[in-house]
Amino acid sequence: MKLSQEAKNMLAVMALALAIVLALNVAVSADGNRDMFSWAIGLAAVAVLFWIWMRRDAMAEQDADSVGAAEDAAREAEDLARRTLVRREGDRDSAEPDDLTKLNGIGAVFQTVLNDAGISTYAQLAVASIERLEAIFDEADRSRPNRLETWSTQAEFAANDDWDGLRKYLDSD
Repeated sequence: MKLSQEAKNMLAVMALALAIVLALNVAVSADGNRDMFSWAIGLAAVAVLFWIWMRRDAMAEQDADSVGAAEDAAREAEDLARRTLVRREGDRDSAEPDDLTKLNGIGAVFQTVLNDAGISTYAQLAVASIERLEAIFDEADRSRPNRLETWSTQAEFAANDDWDGLRKYLDSD
């Protein structure tokens, strides 16, 4: 059952108020009615259980928000790193093209398709989205290459001349 936070608060307050009223009734009644006392204890327990339920849901929402925020921050950091890489490598765009065939999954035919689409350096490939790469191969009437989703990460290593890192990445993949 999914209740709003306000509904849970209202139920907890009502249970607590009833427990207090019944406890006061027991205290002022002449015969010391034990039946009402057990009701008061039961309602107090219900109020505590509602409070625990509210706290658990509030904590779960808070955890979900913090996980979502961490994922957003990681995506933003990755995007910033890719943009920074392009700025550093900007002067290489006018230089000779890189040998993209050094990357796993890119052969001479795929390199030609990428070059024709304006991607001729590791830095350009590093910032290219998978959607853009798929569109390039669709336009060239080529099937989607295997391991396409790893090309940008491989290109980042290559653009930074981190060939050992590239080998470790490929071995772990």
